[in-house]
Amino acid sequence: MTVDLVLILKAVVALSVIGVVTSAVLSTAARRFHVEVDPRVERVFDALPGSNCGACGNPSCFAVAEAIVVGDLPANACVAGGQAVADEVSSIMGAVACEVAVVVSARQCGGGDRAVRAYEYSGIRSCAASARLAGGPLVCEAGCFGFGDCMRACPFDAIVMDERGLPRIDLVKCTGCGICVKECPRGGAGLLRLVPEDAPIVVRCNAHDKPKDRKAACSACCIACKRCEKDCPEDAIHVIDRLAVVDYAKCTGCGVCVEVCPQNCIDLHGRARGAAAAETDGVGKDAPGFATA
Repeated sequence: MTVDLVLILKAVVALSVIGVVTSAVLSTAARRFHVEVDPRVERVFDALPGSNCGACGNPSCFAVAEAIVVGDLPANACVAGGQAVADEVSSIMGAVACEVAVVVSARQCGGGDRAVRAYEYSGIRSCAASARLAGGPLVCEAGCFGFGDCMRACPFDAIVMDERGLPRIDLVKCTGCGICVKECPRGGAGLLRLVPEDAPIVVRCNAHDKPKDRKAACSACCIACKRCEKDCPEDAIHVIDRLAVVDYAKCTGCGVCVEVCPQNCIDLHGRARGAAAAETDGVGKDAPGFATA
């Protein structure tokens, strides 16, 4: 077979010409349509956690950085970053540091293996899926299903399912992003809620039905006895709609409510305690070293 060298040479020349012309066009377009990127965007992006958790309502941390630099979002827009990130971003933007109300997630249910089942659920191991089947397998209409949707959704690995079948929240890792609250099918009703990071106590119940019916559904429930309300020296806890509710603006963490609760359903809580969640979650006044102030 005879090789036509002239034909090959023509093909090489044609491809070379096309390459040169294309490069020239792209170079001209790059110069003409070039958009200057504010160098602060990269600096703000580097200051953000980079987890792309979406807690702030934006699809990515880079999108948040761009929005902060152009003024569409405040310096404290990153929920997960807390005060440290807000301070760094404020410094980059040359703005006055803004205070961030740091919150953490708290579970208001102590049921788990102490909650009565209405039926045996054998479907997909998902809280959302089980909730669609006759409202879920629990007799209590406010309790935790225990299938771990919140744990799987947490982008910071701050939640583990414990031996009781309840999500235990590690306050060292929790950023207060609120994703677990959104993911929980009963989060909107208060099963999981965001509280101040130094909230000294948390009530492990979220039921509002009659105490008699509540006790039949779960042995760990609040029975609305008002012992905590009557004994609190700061007037920081009240039974509202048949459930003990804490006013964290008043609570000093004295521990009186924890001590007098006959159901042991008020736990020590908060980062200020310095205790691991496994030591305080679900044990009430039996927590190691517990003593009223």
